[in-house]
Amino acid sequence: MRPTPEQVREIIRWGHQHRQMLREKYRRQFVAYSATRLLAAGSDWDLVEALATAEGEPYVVKWIPAHTSEFQFFWFKFYGMARRTWEPEYLVTLGNGSISHDALMLVDSGAELSLISREVGNILGFRVADREILSDGTGVGGEVQYVTRELDLSIDGHSFKAPVAWLQTEIIDAPLLLGREVVFDLFNIEFIQAEERIKFKWRGTVK
Repeated sequence: MRPTPEQVREIIRWGHQHRQMLREKYRRQFVAYSATRLLAAGSDWDLVEALATAEGEPYVVKWIPAHTSEFQFFWFKFYGMARRTWEPEYLVTLGNGSISHDALMLVDSGAELSLISREVGNILGFRVADREILSDGTGVGGEVQYVTRELDLSIDGHSFKAPVAWLQTEIIDAPLLLGREVVFDLFNIEFIQAEERIKFKWRGTVK
């Protein structure tokens, strides 16, 4: 059951309130939760969605990284995040051909490209060619490698394609990040921190 924007805010609030528990118990797993409880968890995205849907409650799915330290991916670098309860997350549909999943993404105005982990890219059906050259970036833990892919995204019913950095490095497990490229051209995005919500206003196709 796809939640309404109002329901999404309540669901995200529950996730923030139980963030520590989720990060301690469900590392490297997808978790589905409603505004009141955890519905399902596991490494199989399709199964987690099926179990959550069977519960009959509006829910969202979130990927829990292996590392719980508070670092953010700003293109090639990681910077410390402010220690707040609220994180600017938004429900986005991720797609690649016939594969499509709804998930929470962290809206990151400091990231030039959107970012997905190696695990999520595999689930979406991305593959690295035998002779494909990996790009290098620098993170706090050292060098990271990634390849660029095109991702089908849908936000509030508006569908478009945007480039994404698909991490190949095993050391760094990153959250799903929604970066500036294409996305910030198509939408006016307002961060209303005092109310713990984000507003996306569609601008239209980029000329």
